[in-house]
Amino acid sequence: MKVRKAVSPFIATVILVAITVAIGGVLYTQFRQIVSAEVRNPSVSLVDANVGADRQTVTAIIKNDGNVEYTVSSFLLSYQSTNEKFVVGSNATVISGSPTLNSGDFLSVQFTVTGTTLPEFSTFTLTVVTDQLARAFTVQA
Repeated sequence: MKVRKAVSPFIATVILVAITVAIGGVLYTQFRQIVSAEVRNPSVSLVDANVGADRQTVTAIIKNDGNVEYTVSSFLLSYQSTNEKFVVGSNATVISGSPTLNSGDFLSVQFTVTGTTLPEFSTFTLTVVTDQLARAFTVQA
């Protein structure tokens, strides 16, 4: 009986695992940007919020930080027991930009709180409502 020399099963397994990891790494680097561009990531950030001298006029600037176009429909302001809704185009005035925000776009709106006066150094919650998401921000007046 002849004895044949061959690669041991352990070394063969190590070589197959190394080849698989190398191919996976190459595929990951090639397709990483394609996959991340296809993932829908709606995001909104509050760039600035100012309360006017009358303590009732609020100006807010928001930005679309995500990669999805969306339309801002309203803002909700909550302070103590007061909750008011401000609808864009109705009781919330667009100062600059458009309610339909593409990625990286800004929207500046102004509205007047009727239920209360926001005292200095008070904190209130401003919620931005869009057709894709809603996000609440805590604001120092």
